[in-house]
Amino acid sequence: MRMTKTNYDVKKKALENGVRLFEIAQYCNISESCFNAHMRKPLSTDEHQQFLNAIDVITSRKDK
Repeated sequence: MRMTKTNYDVKKKALENGVRLFEIAQYCNISESCFNAHMRKPLSTDEHQQFLNAIDVITSRKDK
């Protein structure tokens, strides 16, 4: 995964937890292309928190 400075913390957390970006999109009920478009620009506070929460939930499901 190529890391850019835009939304780096979301991408880094996903990588560290073994969560693929398409999994975040699926969890948030948005298309993968829409998710990728969001990730290209600075996220709003709500979007940022939603994606971080999605990583936490997906990670906890994988641990079971």
